[in-house]
Amino acid sequence: MKDQVKLRGAATVLAGLMGLGVSTVAMAFDSPFAGTWTMDLTKSQVTGDTFTYTKTATGYVYSNGGPVSYALALDGKDYLVIPSQSIACTETNPASMACIFKASGKIIASESRTLSTDGSHLTMDYSNYRPDGTTNHGEDVYVRISGGPGFSGKWKDESAKFTPDTMVITTPSATTFEIAYPGNKTKVVGATDGTPSPATGPTVPPGATGSFLATGPTTWTFSTMLQGKVYAKGVMSVSPDGKTLTETSWVPGKESEKEVDVYAKS
Repeated sequence: MKDQVKLRGAATVLAGLMGLGVSTVAMAFDSPFAGTWTMDLTKSQVTGDTFTYTKTATGYVYSNGGPVSYALALDGKDYLVIPSQSIACTETNPASMACIFKASGKIIASESRTLSTDGSHLTMDYSNYRPDGTTNHGEDVYVRISGGPGFSGKWKDESAKFTPDTMVITTPSATTFEIAYPGNKTKVVGATDGTPSPATGPTVPPGATGSFLATGPTTWTFSTMLQGKVYAKGVMSVSPDGKTLTETSWVPGKESEKEVDVYAKS
């Protein structure tokens, strides 16, 4: 998962917006969801999402085609990406920019965005600085779908490299849960009745919530929200043998760009 740089699905979007943390609730109910889960990149589909850069007098406007749109001025100043999280970018040369992400004024990620010589590809190399003091490095390569010259146009993710996260789910009862991530220090605790549950932690934007609804013994649907706006929707399901958890997620309005994260139980 590309933490603050990309916004993805129940586990991934919550981690991206908030950085989920280690669970402290005992596993009291034997739910198929309960346990420690590690993403298997070889079985997951994490590419295919798109975004657009639109040229402005000071830089660009970024849009993911859904709820996320922000100014990307190349003046080194902070601009809001989502509430309490900002980005500051500078042009290093006509084909490259350097960006810093902050949460409540604290640096949480750095990234370089570089065009290929022919302008057909855009490479994003990034480092996420986690609350536990560790750093997660990754790289995304996007192919141009339309537009140009330079960064302007629509881009599609065609390859991704990053360190997979481990997700911890605990179930204190048949109808309650806690979802957490080692390496980050935020958690979401709630009921599987679809009620929005607040997320807490050092990089959590005000008003961040996740709602999870049990639609069967091995299936939950979910929505990730920020100040009432839905940033992701999806489904989490556990295999009949209990060894695999599959999370399918999408940005509202972009259902054709589903991401599928496959987790193996540790």
